[in-house]
Amino acid sequence: MLKRIRLFHYARNQTKGRFTLLISVALSIAAFLLTALMHLAALRWCSGGMAKIPIHPSTRVLAVLIILFTVHMLEIGVFAIAYALAERWLNLGAFLGEPIVTPLDYYYFSATTYTSLGIGDVFPTDHLRFLTGVEALIGLLLIAWSASFLYAMMNRLWVWQPCARPDGPPQDMSGHPPAVQRQQGDTGQDGGQT
Repeated sequence: MLKRIRLFHYARNQTKGRFTLLISVALSIAAFLLTALMHLAALRWCSGGMAKIPIHPSTRVLAVLIILFTVHMLEIGVFAIAYALAERWLNLGAFLGEPIVTPLDYYYFSATTYTSLGIGDVFPTDHLRFLTGVEALIGLLLIAWSASFLYAMMNRLWVWQPCARPDGPPQDMSGHPPAVQRQQGDTGQDGGQT
C-alpha cells in the first residue's frame, strides 16, 4: 500500500513538472515574440518613418541611439514582468541569492541577463532557468541587431573625411584620393592634353 502511494505521488509530481515546463516554454515564447516585434517596429520606424523628418545626420544617429536604448530598456521590462509573473503567480521556480523584493529587483535581474552580464548575486531555480536562458539569447540577438543597424546607418549617413598621410596626399578609407580631388584632378590618361 505504501509503495502505491509513493508511486502515485511520484507520477503526480512528474505530470506537474511537465505542465510547469510547458507553461515556462509558453511564457518564454510570448516574451520572445513581444520583444522581437517591439524591436522590429522600432527599427522600421527609425529607417522609414524617421527618414521623413529633416535632421542633420549626426543628430539622426544620436536620436536613433536614444530610441534603441529606450526600446532595449522596455524589452528588459517585458522580461522583468515575465519573471514576476512566473515566480509569484505561476510558481515556475524561485530566485536564490540576494532576495527579490521589489519590481526593481526583477528589473535588475532581467537587465543582467539580457545583457549577458550575469553577475550571479541572484539566480533562478526550476523552470525559471529556461526563461532566463531565452532572455540571454534574445538579448544577445537584439543587441547585435541594434549594433548592425547603427553600423549600416552610419555608413549611409556619414561622409568620412580624408585621412592625412605623412608621405603623400590625403586618401579616403579605400586608399584613393578624396572624391573631390578625383573629380578635379582626373583629366584622363593623356594628362588633359588634346
